[in-house]
Amino acid sequence: MNDRTKLIAVALGLWLTLEIVAFAFVLRSVGLLVAILLGLGTTALGLSDVKRLLSVWRERGRLRAEGAMLDGALQAFASFLLILPGFASDVLGLALKSPSVRAGVTNRIRNRGKSPKKPDGPQTIDLDPREWKHLTPSGRPKRKRKKPDGASPSVR
Repeated sequence: MNDRTKLIAVALGLWLTLEIVAFAFVLRSVGLLVAILLGLGTTALGLSDVKRLLSVWRERGRLRAEGAMLDGALQAFASFLLILPGFASDVLGLALKSPSVRAGVTNRIRNRGKSPKKPDGPQTIDLDPREWKHLTPSGRPKRKRKKPDGASPSVR
């Protein structure tokens, strides 16, 4: 087995372990009958959502807005996760049903591999000493210190 195959096997083993732990937690919290009904309910929700997505894609035809393909793919993936048995996949699927979570995932996928955007404008600003003040951590200007001999500081 090569490294990629081992990595996939470990990831699937960890996912299966997570699903078993999540099922045990739900089973202990709500009981066997409710846990089975929750599992069947999320599967039905995923199947009905796939049906809805297919009808929406048929209606839209070839119209593709910016980012609509990726958003649609994430919605389909969320439905697939809901169909899978297990509560960990259900939680992830329900999270991906949220438009704000999908938007965050979409932005992260689009910006993957891109260098961070550099801010516009100069990075260093040279100011004359009369154009700035030292501030305290609270944001107030620092007081000018009196000289030890009692003389007041010079004012420009």
